[in-house]
Amino acid sequence: MDTIVALATPPGKAGIGVIRISGNNALNILKSLTGKEEFNPRYMYLTKIKTTNFNDNVLSVYFKAPNSFTGEDVAEIQMHSGYYIIQEVINKCIELGCKLATKGEFSKRAFLNGKLSLDKAEGIIDLINAESSEQAKASSMLAEGNLSKKIANIQSQLTDVLAEIEAKIDYPEYDFDDTEMSKFYSNLSKIKDYLKNLINNSKNGIMIKNGVKIAIVGEPNVGKSSIMNALVGSDKSIVTEIAGTTRDVVEGEYIYKGVIFRLFDTAGIHESEDKVEKIGIERALKSIKDADLVLKVSTIFQSCDIEVDGPFLEIVNKIDLKNDYDIKDENKIFVSALKGENIEYLKQKIFEKTIHINDGSDKLLLTNDRHIYLINKAYKHICCATENIKNNETFDIISSDIKNCWESLGEITGVVSNENIIDRIFQKFCLGK
Repeated sequence: MDTIVALATPPGKAGIGVIRISGNNALNILKSLTGKEEFNPRYMYLTKIKTTNFNDNVLSVYFKAPNSFTGEDVAEIQMHSGYYIIQEVINKCIELGCKLATKGEFSKRAFLNGKLSLDKAEGIIDLINAESSEQAKASSMLAEGNLSKKIANIQSQLTDVLAEIEAKIDYPEYDFDDTEMSKFYSNLSKIKDYLKNLINNSKNGIMIKNGVKIAIVGEPNVGKSSIMNALVGSDKSIVTEIAGTTRDVVEGEYIYKGVIFRLFDTAGIHESEDKVEKIGIERALKSIKDADLVLKVSTIFQSCDIEVDGPFLEIVNKIDLKNDYDIKDENKIFVSALKGENIEYLKQKIFEKTIHINDGSDKLLLTNDRHIYLINKAYKHICCATENIKNNETFDIISSDIKNCWESLGEITGVVSNENIIDRIFQKFCLGK
């Protein structure tokens, strides 16, 4: 396999840039670059790189296989970072026999060498892209192998059941009594319940990863834009006393309890002959359809009769304009966006309405669409297995269901997978990862 090289830090001018080399020839290339003949593994050395046009003092380190990220011999050079000098050193590595790494090739080699499972790799991608504490927490759990450990445990349990059933298929004289079949059914049912719980919580995982989408809707001039600004904490939307000021969807976001909430301030929904306003209203209706939660905004003077199919909260704005207004309705949230009254309470209610974590999932959240699809696939197979046991179907049918469940779970970690899936995952990485 070729020895590969790439910049492992973002390109550009910086105090430090890290060049990573991986492969059988990594150590020889490091020696050629630095002129140093002896490198003890995992020791950092102050060395010098000499090129035709410049010299640079660098820190060099060598990791001997298999004790490295990729499982191969790896060398890393920490040097001053600039477009020209970095590229010059990389070109020198290529002259010495390196091949420029493709996107994600270092991590792909780590997977192929058994240093990294597919789900851990995806956790690293998500951790790099995390924008909130809850995103980082969920990504970290994935990168640390929490999901792969659980998958391996479930696969082990399925293997035990399969071994017993295959024995019955291969040796028909070996009798199964009702107690043994009941035990199989019980064990598979526990796995089925666990997978179902993961699926039920997956919506929360996706919202934590991508942000909770909140559409703010209502008739013109009820203060939708003021509520948007109050929640975001800045003048994101234009606010005037003129009805119909917002004619398009305006986006903003805020973070509450470590979760990103993405707001969509929409045009006032009402009958209109104005061509531009009608387009804004159509986009507002689409935002309602796409939202995880809708805030139906009214005032003490105007109601909100917009029909919403999904989850919603009723917000009554402008309570500061009428002191004697009755605000005891428990089904509504009363605020003054202008004065900032009850905005923190509104944030709390939005959080409670959207983020729900069920017990029994070991605090593990699915945040990846591929994982969710495969867990659903595994769940369907194990449902078939338990149903077929209940219906006294033949052992080969039950065995086939359990094998399909095992393989679906294996696709998550890469224990069972195809090359196209693996390539698609690692192409998401940057060059030096």
